[in-house]
Amino acid sequence: MPECDAVLLSVALFCNIKMYCFLVTSARYEMKARAAILSADADYVLLLSHVLSIAGFGPVFADTVEQAMALAHEGDVIALLIDCRPGSSILSDLSRQLRDQGPAAHAPVVALVAEGVPYVEVLKSAVDETFIRPMKPEQLLAYLHAQQGHPPGATELPAIRLQFDDGTRQVGLDGRTANISPIEYRIVKLLAGIPGRVFSRADIVAAGWPARNFVDLRTVDVHVARLRKTLRDLVGRDLIRTVRGEGYVLDL
Repeated sequence: MPECDAVLLSVALFCNIKMYCFLVTSARYEMKARAAILSADADYVLLLSHVLSIAGFGPVFADTVEQAMALAHEGDVIALLIDCRPGSSILSDLSRQLRDQGPAAHAPVVALVAEGVPYVEVLKSAVDETFIRPMKPEQLLAYLHAQQGHPPGATELPAIRLQFDDGTRQVGLDGRTANISPIEYRIVKLLAGIPGRVFSRADIVAAGWPARNFVDLRTVDVHVARLRKTLRDLVGRDLIRTVRGEGYVLDL
């Protein structure tokens, strides 16, 4: 009987999540944007859906990788949130489909990585951003708001003045510094050269790999993801924003 009760509880949770997401989606005219969730954990989906809806986003739920891919191409979906757990093939299956379709326009793919998942697997995957759990909900929400171009109800943030040291390849701000790789140093100098301008992946390849060797576009995404995290740790907020189907922009 306990096993039956557990199964029934899981089914009930799953059905409630589907109904919850349907109701939120039906009221989407009140939402600023939608965020798609791909997860096999009913409890986690329910929690994440609540966090998103409270922040003004409309959560939508995908049962399969195929459904998630379809949602990622809808215009008002600003991110695809992937629940990455040890032993799950969701991330690898999704990455395979993203690579197969090439650099087509789609919402940024965000990996929410649970403890026990090898980080190297995440870096090799086709994701645009990574958050290691446990994490503060504010971190994810700040990223989602950045995809919209501005935080809701916030006053204008003070300008960020990054300092660059070509000799040590360090990026600095107010006495704090961060060491980055030669490739990522060239990328951030490109983006910072014209803040607010969208640079394509081809632009970034030309700057980051001056030898002009063949560079897979997903490799660009991996380096930008690392650079985004480094700058976030240095500055305290996201500076690099993904522009779907176009490239990346540095917001100073």
